[in-house]
Amino acid sequence: MARFEQNLKETFNHYGFPLTEHQAAQFNLFRTELLRWNEHINLTTITDDDGIVHKHFLDSLSVLEHISLKSDDSVVDIGTGAGFPGIVLKIYMPELRLTLVESSKKKVSFLKYLVTELSRYHIGNGYQRVDVEIFAERAEVCAQQQKHIAAYDWVFTRYVAAIQKSAAYCVPLLKPAGKWVAYKSGDETIETEINNSSVCLKAHGGTVETVLKNPKFDRSYVVMHRGNPQSSS
Repeated sequence: MARFEQNLKETFNHYGFPLTEHQAAQFNLFRTELLRWNEHINLTTITDDDGIVHKHFLDSLSVLEHISLKSDDSVVDIGTGAGFPGIVLKIYMPELRLTLVESSKKKVSFLKYLVTELSRYHIGNGYQRVDVEIFAERAEVCAQQQKHIAAYDWVFTRYVAAIQKSAAYCVPLLKPAGKWVAYKSGDETIETEINNSSVCLKAHGGTVETVLKNPKFDRSYVVMHRGNPQSSS
């Protein structure tokens, strides 16, 4: 464990994401429980340490190189699966107000267990509670509930439906100045996806603001907001 945590810290630092000892221990716990639970339920096909660190942890954090996420922002991760990117962002930025939405009850059981275990790590003179709201609901249901409508500064989606299909349940969650960031692999089909989604996005009051690219991780991010470009600030 100590060797993994040391390698983890060195790798994260290399990519510009320095970790405290506490955070390294939490990421090690995340990895351990991910692999343990994965033996019984389908959480990930990536099971080697290098893949978990790069393709799950660092990939989840890579968006921070492009957006200004503030420590007390309200964030909702739609279709979070095993907690990517939401739990990773929460470990790195503990003050985030994080909500996870996942329809699979088995994955929700894992998420609830993980959040409880992450809170057990001693830090300083006490324990740091990891406050995360977890909803075992389809995103379409959350988008119709008053407590979620216009409630979030940021909506994140990673490995979920195309923008055209997810606009109906992502745009309504945004505060007036909120942003929806959709993680996308590479950039070959992004322009087509954006073009195909324009009518649906507009129908739900959303618009594409920009496309950000991170070649280090072969990752792109489509950033969207409510309203039209002329009215945005």
